Amino acid sequence: MSLPSAESMDGSVAASAHAFAEGPAFPRLVQGLSCLLVLSLLAAAWRLAMDTPWSTWPGPTWVFILATMGLIGYCQYWILFSRTRIDNRTLSQTWMWPKQIALADITQAKFIYLPYLAWLIAPRLVLRVRGHGVVVFHAAQPNVMQAFARLSLGFAQPVTRDPLAPDASPDASPAVINP
Repeated sequence: MSLPSAESMDGSVAASAHAFAEGPAFPRLVQGLSCLLVLSLLAAAWRLAMDTPWSTWPGPTWVFILATMGLIGYCQYWILFSRTRIDNRTLSQTWMWPKQIALADITQAKFIYLPYLAWLIAPRLVLRVRGHGVVVFHAAQPNVMQAFARLSLGFAQPVTRDPLAPDASPDASPAVINP
């Protein structure tokens, strides 16, 4: 991923592009690795279950096993289907607990992206938010990661026409975030 050019830093070019970005929160390889890990865990659990008579397991053990499997399945679902969205006013991500932050409330932003390790470490934006503490957003789509890079450089998401917000002003300039 390349950082925004000097032209886009002043808002002249950036104001016309990437005002609305949405995509999966986790890269395909991270999703694949998590699926592989869950399937390996299920295979190991199945082998263990076949070696141990189930009738000897007490009730609390069953409750613990089923609760653990349910939690792992729920986390896996959100790794596969979580989405990150950034527009001219908010940054949001669907997850177990949906996150939504107003861009105006961001006091500090740090974009963590390791180009050759993105298959293993999902790119993320770590935000310090007024009234919320620290909040982390993940991204896999290049246009979302570019918007994350602009935020971490101190520029709010450029304001252009959002198809879902009819009152968006296409000629407004980006707001600067106070780091």
